[in-house]
Amino acid sequence: MNTTRFETFMDAVLAIIITVLVLKLAQPETATWGAILNLNMRYMTYLACFIIIFNTWYNDHNLFQMVDEINNAVVLVYGVLIFNISLVPYFATWVALNPQSTAAQAMFGLLFLLTNVFYTLSTYLIVKANPYNEKLKKVNLNDYRRYVPILIILIGFLVTYTVYIPGIYISCIFATVYWLFLAILAKSEIESSDRFEALFDAIVAIILTVIVLEIPMVVNGSWNALFDLKWEFIAYAISFVVCFNYWNYNNNLFGIVNRIDGKVIWSIAASMFFLSLIPYLSTFVAENFYSFVAQACYGLDFIIVALLSIITSNALKKVDMGNVALLMVLNNRYYLSTVITVGIGMLIGYFIYPPAIIVSCLISILMIWCWPHLKKLLNSCF
Repeated sequence: MNTTRFETFMDAVLAIIITVLVLKLAQPETATWGAILNLNMRYMTYLACFIIIFNTWYNDHNLFQMVDEINNAVVLVYGVLIFNISLVPYFATWVALNPQSTAAQAMFGLLFLLTNVFYTLSTYLIVKANPYNEKLKKVNLNDYRRYVPILIILIGFLVTYTVYIPGIYISCIFATVYWLFLAILAKSEIESSDRFEALFDAIVAIILTVIVLEIPMVVNGSWNALFDLKWEFIAYAISFVVCFNYWNYNNNLFGIVNRIDGKVIWSIAASMFFLSLIPYLSTFVAENFYSFVAQACYGLDFIIVALLSIITSNALKKVDMGNVALLMVLNNRYYLSTVITVGIGMLIGYFIYPPAIIVSCLISILMIWCWPHLKKLLNSCF
């Protein structure tokens, strides 16, 4: 059985699950730092779930570069794995709402445990289905590091049922961190960026459509009722431009990229995590448009994405040093100008007018779009 269509299907499912996670995040009760900190467990759970789902995709991506074919047994186990992962957003919310519930802790830990078990089983079946594949012979199924997360989570179960109820949750966080560092430190050859580009496109596309779902419905059929939602639509429009601009830049960039590696993938994955918060922060800003705290959260998210883009830029330069076109295009001054522009907007927002922050995000994008044309105009004049 050819793997191309199967890989596409799995990528689509994982992309949807990753972006659906943010819909489970509750808004702060008030636009204050204290109210945001009260939701710290929600945010930590969201991050852990994002990492485990993306790491599953990353390991699967690296594995399937070596796979020639799969059989029905592999498809069946992957089906169970996808079913298991699809439940993560639901039970992640349950455990975040009930951290002292043994049942919630057990279900959350069981999902993390089964994700590792079924992925390990799927790897075994893939190797078995390709007995003459020389590349797959390098996969060491006896490597003890594969089974450390299982041990960590089992210890968490022991702790939860003996001395400390949130033991499973904490063990899952430790296992997630272990999975993350193991994936980042693993050196793997990326033969093609096509599959990663497809996943990136799917995630950004879903984020763009999820944003509009956060806009509340007009209470009646009057113009006044529609006008009452002006800040929601303004926040949506700016967020749409932000997300589309990020996709457009990466689309043009990958048009000239010849090689990528794990560092490039993980740096962009970090950017996608913060980009996935845009629908959530758009709602927060729309509901508290004149609040500095809400606006600052949006601005900080924008700045973090810009800083992560600098890391991605440096990683691309390092892995594709012979690509002259890429070296000419990659210019960290654009990202730094974004950081400076939004930073100025945050200062204005703090002392004078909070909405200046979200406006500065839009201005930073327009500056990048308009600068090449303005530069040509200046050169022609002088």
